[in-house]
Amino acid sequence: MDLKQFLTDNPIIKQAVLARLMYGVDHATTKLANKLTGLNKQRITRDDEELALKVLQELGANISKLKVSE
Repeated sequence: MDLKQFLTDNPIIKQAVLARLMYGVDHATTKLANKLTGLNKQRITRDDEELALKVLQELGANISKLKVSE
C-alpha cells in the first residue's frame, strides 16, 4: 500500500500533523498536499514514504503504551 492510499483508508491520521512531523518546515502541509495530488509535477518519493513510516512507527509505539483504566 502506498502513502496516498494509506491516508485515504485511515482518515483519522491528520495530513497536516503528519506533514509537520515528516518535514519539519513551515510549508510542510502544502508540500505533502502537493505531492499527494501530484500538483506541480511533485510526487511521493521513496524518501517521503520512509519519513512517513518513521513517524507512523513512533505513533504505533505510543499507541502500544496506552493503557485502558479498569
